[in-house]
Amino acid sequence: MAPYSRLIKFIAVAVVLGTPAAAYAKQPSPFTFSAGDTGLQLGGPGLAPEIRVAPNDLPGVKRVANDLAADFGKVLGVNGTTVVADWNTTVSQRGNSRPLVLLGTLGRSSLIDALVTLKRLDTTAVANKWETFSYQVVHSPWDGRDAVLAIAGSDMRGTIFGAYDVAEQIGVSPWHYWADVPPTKRQYIWAGDNVHTEGPPSVKYRGIFLNDESPGLTGWAGNKFKKSQYGSPFITDFYKLIFELVLRLKGNYVWPAMWSSMFYLDDPNNGPTATEYGIFMGTSHHEPMARADKEQGRFLNGSWDWASNKAGVQAFMEEGVRRSKNWSTVYTLGMRGSGDAASPTLTSSALQEVIQWQQSTLKRILGRPLSEIPQAWVMYKEVPGYWQKGMNVSEDVTLLWSDDNRGNIRRIPIGTEGARSGGSGMYYHFDYVGSPRNYKWINTIQLQKTWEQITLAYDSGIRNIWIANVGDLKALELPTAHFMALAWDRTSFTDVRSTRDWLEVWSARQFGEPAAEPAASIMTTYGKLTARMKYEDLSMTPFAFSTINYDEAENNLNEWTDLLNQAQAVYDGLSAELRTPFLEMVLHPVMAGRGVYEIYTKTALGSKYANEHRTSANRLAREVQAAFAADADLTKRYHSLLNGKWDRILAQTHIGYNNWQEPSANSLPKLSWVTTSAKNALMGVSVQGSSAFFPDTAKLTLPAISPYMSPSDQRWLEVYTRDNGTFTYKITSNGSYVRVTDAERTLSAPGGLSDSRSLITIDWAPVPPGLSVAALTITNLNATSITATVLLPIENYRVPTTNFTGHVEASSVVAIEAEHFAPSPASSPEYMVIPDYSRTLSGVKLPPQTAPQPPGAGPVLVYPFWTFTNASAASFTVYLSPSENANPNSPNRYSFSVDGGSLATVQPVPLTDGSTEPSGWSQAVIQGAYVAKSSLGRLGAGKHELRLWLLEPTMVLTKVVVDVGGLKASLMGPPESFRIGG
Repeated sequence: MAPYSRLIKFIAVAVVLGTPAAAYAKQPSPFTFSAGDTGLQLGGPGLAPEIRVAPNDLPGVKRVANDLAADFGKVLGVNGTTVVADWNTTVSQRGNSRPLVLLGTLGRSSLIDALVTLKRLDTTAVANKWETFSYQVVHSPWDGRDAVLAIAGSDMRGTIFGAYDVAEQIGVSPWHYWADVPPTKRQYIWAGDNVHTEGPPSVKYRGIFLNDESPGLTGWAGNKFKKSQYGSPFITDFYKLIFELVLRLKGNYVWPAMWSSMFYLDDPNNGPTATEYGIFMGTSHHEPMARADKEQGRFLNGSWDWASNKAGVQAFMEEGVRRSKNWSTVYTLGMRGSGDAASPTLTSSALQEVIQWQQSTLKRILGRPLSEIPQAWVMYKEVPGYWQKGMNVSEDVTLLWSDDNRGNIRRIPIGTEGARSGGSGMYYHFDYVGSPRNYKWINTIQLQKTWEQITLAYDSGIRNIWIANVGDLKALELPTAHFMALAWDRTSFTDVRSTRDWLEVWSARQFGEPAAEPAASIMTTYGKLTARMKYEDLSMTPFAFSTINYDEAENNLNEWTDLLNQAQAVYDGLSAELRTPFLEMVLHPVMAGRGVYEIYTKTALGSKYANEHRTSANRLAREVQAAFAADADLTKRYHSLLNGKWDRILAQTHIGYNNWQEPSANSLPKLSWVTTSAKNALMGVSVQGSSAFFPDTAKLTLPAISPYMSPSDQRWLEVYTRDNGTFTYKITSNGSYVRVTDAERTLSAPGGLSDSRSLITIDWAPVPPGLSVAALTITNLNATSITATVLLPIENYRVPTTNFTGHVEASSVVAIEAEHFAPSPASSPEYMVIPDYSRTLSGVKLPPQTAPQPPGAGPVLVYPFWTFTNASAASFTVYLSPSENANPNSPNRYSFSVDGGSLATVQPVPLTDGSTEPSGWSQAVIQGAYVAKSSLGRLGAGKHELRLWLLEPTMVLTKVVVDVGGLKASLMGPPESFRIGG
């Protein structure tokens, strides 16, 4: 496709809305909106255009003309009109002074074809292409008419996309219904002379799968639409809204809701309406030959088993083809067991027989060669295991590969698979029901991860079908929009920062220019926070975020709190009409996410506090209860939006999971309470990084403090009440260079200040070199015999040279974010740094088309570091994205060496036979990383150089840690070490 077509689209939106995305600001927009502008005037006070369609054009074009006329009305306040007229009628109406928009399909529209014949319109960039469109002002199209705007499509969907693109350019969001984005009001609309062309799309069939749709979407639709005779609310009036959205997003493919629905039977108009709109319908990975899963129980004679009931299964499948033969259909082939499960009887040879029969049936009933029949075989769960054993299947079927249900592609085409005439596809998940846990409540998708994996898919030749499981659709608007933009024009997303640029432009369109950058920043951070752990996984025990080490749990919750404050501030500054879409797509997920994290984090901290017998454990328990109530109130707030438009849509339970399946109701985790008693010691003391506490332990030891500590790291101790009462404490030190905040304070319970945190810093000038230990004494001034001692190791080591650049040990650890490698030429320039990727900072990987590398060869990452510890048993830990072995012939591996020593090669993800996930997969996807640890043996003090080779383009590095004796257990590892020269 034209490499800049989507870029031009973004440029246009950027100029129209004044977005700060400089990368898209070089080309002019086709439309302007000021009173004094020039060009073809399409709108003004009381003026809107006439949309003219030829009578010989296709029904979908005539339908979209009405939408475009109404879209002008949304923007201008006065609707356009739609007229069906041929060329002779059009040119004879010389007295018509209204602005004209001619909308039509090449070869099907007498209006467009006449302009081409008269050489008034050049459509060479459009003709004979799949789903391509162009629009431009045509001057002097016929005598008596100065100019018209011509929208020409190469086919029906090309024309439809052109109409909807004009609508979006003038100010109507594709999300005007599904996310309540208001139109941008205009007094004037002018069309300039710029020719705007887009297409053909990067991916031929692009769309969404409505899945796991109960209770949310089903409950909402049940309130909005009449139910079918089978009890489903998913009738044609519902699907018209879905079809329109997909087309406005320049998609063409839908898998319908299927949990309790039968698309072709719930409403007899569903099938023909999809075709009229221009939508290809499919069925899910386990519903072959255009028949729904729920039809099996009602209409299948016998069991769903090829071995024992071949005749019954064949008759059932054949009926699906006959029923849908006149409609636009992508036929799902293959077979699984009943109810979306593996079949206990199918073998590779039997499945080969199934597909060969299905293909012969398609040819016989449809009367077309297989090469002209869209068909897909979904390589889901156990199915690749059959394929991997060897099967003879016509290459006309698209091999629709899948991710692991958690956003990690399981397989890319290898060998001759890339040359198949049917090509390859991708079934990708933004929602899932199954092991290790469901995630079907609200958005937990990191767009940068989607970009990375989908880029891998596209560059590996997966370009025929992309389908995304979007669950209820609501609450997944952002990842859906991003996925569809990638599918339409992947070539505009080649830069590693393109997702963030796209997000700013998209945010400007939904929330207005002033909110564009902050909204993009908020949702980028939101993706990073949800990449750490999905909400449904937080109930796993023990709590994943450490309440002891690196202040991990506390810092993580603080990040959520900061994000909520940012989102609330943007919301407060918006107009009333923009607040609604911002609430739905930005503020709500941040509020809801922060609330769930608060529940689980404070429950875990409360357990620690209760063990210490802090009276504040009870406060934390009450705060958890309040957060739980606030979660329910937030859902009610969402349901009350716009007089209840979205009532029941977010009814999914999400708190209290104890297995893979959702709980029947949200439930509080077990809370920890303390009972006050005069027998308890009144003063308690705890220190950072330790589960020990006073008075249980008389002496407590802090983690070492160092001049090379991470800037985000602080040393602290806490004094607190362990019983009702009042006391004053005082902290003193035996070292004059030790500084302590809040060194004397009065604490009281209940009702007063019960906990006090004192930050500890060092005046480094007088500190003796090497390792020393300072002692801090905490005295209860109301009972001077009660004292606690806190020991503070002080590591006053210094890098002895000014020529060193790199990371420096502190607390016997060196932690390095992956992107902070030594610059070229030490590190190879081929590596891509993906900003805002994964759980902390970014990701580093090889370009997708890089050939697998031999150990210790090819592009290398170099990490200089300095240690002060002489370690007899050092180790090296690598944090990777939970990517799969997408190329089974060349699994994910990396090599490393330290100081030019022996080379070690690690394969963090075991190989499988294709039918199962690798061992360790569940933990990896829950914690958002594969974590691999290797021994380094003895490592002396001084300067070192770690060299690391990623050997496969299917893996992403996020962090490396060298442990010389101080690494503590945590989810995300220690914070990054101090970096000299960085």
